[in-house]
Amino acid sequence: HHSPQLPTESTNSMEMQQQTLSQTLEQENDRPRKTTTPDLQRLHHSIRTRQEETERTYRKLAIETGTFQTETERTNQELHQQSEQTNQRLNQLHQILEQENRRIRESLRRHPERLRRIKMKQASELETFKTQINLVEYAQTQGYEIDLKKSSQNCIVLKDHLGDKILIGVDQKDGHYFYSSVKDDRDKGSIIDFIQKRRSLNLGEVRKELRPWVEGSYTATYKHSEAAPKPKPTTKDRHKIIAQFDSMKEIANHVYLNARGINRDTIESDRFNGTIYTDSRNNVIFPHRDREGICGYEIRNQQFKGFSEGGTKGLWHSTATTEDKRLVICESPIDCLSYYRFFDDGQTRYFATGGTLSENQKDLIRGAFEKIHKQGGQIVIATDRDEAGEKLALELAKFAPEGSQISREVPDYQKDWNEALIVALVEQQKTRERSRGPEL
Repeated sequence: HHSPQLPTESTNSMEMQQQTLSQTLEQENDRPRKTTTPDLQRLHHSIRTRQEETERTYRKLAIETGTFQTETERTNQELHQQSEQTNQRLNQLHQILEQENRRIRESLRRHPERLRRIKMKQASELETFKTQINLVEYAQTQGYEIDLKKSSQNCIVLKDHLGDKILIGVDQKDGHYFYSSVKDDRDKGSIIDFIQKRRSLNLGEVRKELRPWVEGSYTATYKHSEAAPKPKPTTKDRHKIIAQFDSMKEIANHVYLNARGINRDTIESDRFNGTIYTDSRNNVIFPHRDREGICGYEIRNQQFKGFSEGGTKGLWHSTATTEDKRLVICESPIDCLSYYRFFDDGQTRYFATGGTLSENQKDLIRGAFEKIHKQGGQIVIATDRDEAGEKLALELAKFAPEGSQISREVPDYQKDWNEALIVALVEQQKTRERSRGPEL
């Protein structure tokens, strides 16, 4: 910035011009001189006045310019200080951001491992719920009661007041308690599924519900005279079979069996009580059992012959009494029922293998043979009258205890005892018709 300069040189020039004019005027005649001088004086006064005003204006301008310059310099200094402060603050923020950025990067680097540990902890907690909480006891707190008649050592049957019926077991593979509904085969799973499907809780709410059970802080609001039973570990396939079988009904008669010569009296006899059922499709069901209970079942109708999917063969058998003197073993339940119609004596128990033998069946047969032998009874092998039946008979004989009374019985002409029964019934019917004589 520059301050304005006063016009000193202009003033000197004007004075010199005035002097020159004055000298010139002195050389003029008196009259013009007298008239001109006042005019020049007025002009000179006017010039001086303007000159003074100009000087005052320049001085004022100089003062104001200096003040402006001072204020501008002060403003520039303040702005510079503020800029320095801002830069310092920005540098501080930059350092803070750098530190935070390093912290975040380090946190992100550790995040997968931390997340893995969290997931492992959550999974471990769920595993604890599934293995340590007795689902039978928990179901009792939700209004379910044990059906002692239907329950077995590896399957606990429970019902609630709304009619829901569930079966609870323990998976021998992982030790998880699991359940399945008799009415809905989609309603099954662990204690987690049981709670979610009946109480509509999310997984977080389920965790809160079950933590007191594993922490020992849960207090039951119900009372039972006995502790809740713990099912013996079994397979889920077996549990599925048990659930399916539980929905089946015992029958008193059936068209398919009638067509095979098995009458109502045979089906309803005490000897075969609880051994013949029907399913929702009206198939005839022959349940197989092992030492733990139901393990599978044979399915029969006019067009189909099969075995339950996922089930294993045990032995189909009739009821037994301490008064029994014989054990008859056949290939199929139909043959056992047919043999009964021929030779029932009230002291015979019946077994069927369902065909070739598994290792589990061999052990069961050995046990059955030993039991009847201890009772002083005899063993009758009544397999089919063909090559396969002969082979099976020889194998069965190996499981009889030493000194057993054992024999083999086969039809005289037919392949198996059911064919023999049908032929006998046909002949019987013909005899009846002949005995009536001609009708008038």
